[in-house]
Amino acid sequence: MSLVILMILTILGITAMSTASLEERMSGNTQESTRAFQAAESGLNQALNAAGSLDLNVATTNNFTYSTMNASATVTTEFVQFTPPKRGSGFGNSVEAANFDQSSAGSTGVGGKAVVHQGVAQIVPKSN
Repeated sequence: MSLVILMILTILGITAMSTASLEERMSGNTQESTRAFQAAESGLNQALNAAGSLDLNVATTNNFTYSTMNASATVTTEFVQFTPPKRGSGFGNSVEAANFDQSSAGSTGVGGKAVVHQGVAQIVPKSN
């Protein structure tokens, strides 16, 4: 009788250990995907601050490395189209909005990946 109880307790212990191990891997994967997402977001912010990243003629690519979080981001910015400025923006008819599409792919050293897309508009003088 005691051997049967001991066997049941052993099976319960092994099951609990494998469940805890699986949960630990799941939380590690979540942490890495979050780190990759943060790297991609940081890449978008840095690309907006980089001179010449909003070019009407060619798509630009910027690469950023973040040693503090062991991650990197590759940001591609390309021109989409000209549109009138949004209503209520305070801009007159002499300007137009140059619309760009930005795509940032963040990755970590252990394989976490995330991609973030963002639209950006820059007000420019209207070309006649």
